[in-house]
Amino acid sequence: MKHKLSERQLSAYVDNELSESDMQSVRTHVEGCAQCQQQVQVLRAIRMSIRDAASVVLPDTFVYSVQRAVRQQEQEYVIWLGPERFARNIVVALCVIVFALVAVGSYLTPQPVVGEERYFSGEPSDSAAHAVIGIQHELSKDDVMIAALSR
Repeated sequence: MKHKLSERQLSAYVDNELSESDMQSVRTHVEGCAQCQQQVQVLRAIRMSIRDAASVVLPDTFVYSVQRAVRQQEQEYVIWLGPERFARNIVVALCVIVFALVAVGSYLTPQPVVGEERYFSGEPSDSAAHAVIGIQHELSKDDVMIAALSR
């Protein structure tokens, strides 16, 4: 029998939920496997603990004490609901303000203009370059490429 298969069936084996043929094959495996024997002992101990816990007698006021504890937790939740909502609104408002300030700041900040001086400083004037970009105040990538290729 495959070891993984018997591990999956150990709980059903302890609870007597397997068919007779499966019970026999798991029993045969458990007799030869120390690890599975230990697992079966653990499962049987858990089963006995559950059975012993079922015999505990609860006091008559148990249901009322549970209901009271639930009500107290609900009241504590309601108490914090207002400040939590207020704090959430403050955080959202601050995020909107920061976003607006960044947007306005980037809109008002002028971007540096790339002129022909940056690309052609120190070089002698080329008539092709001046023909392409001489009349413009700003350069695009296409302008620089055309000036470089026409040289």
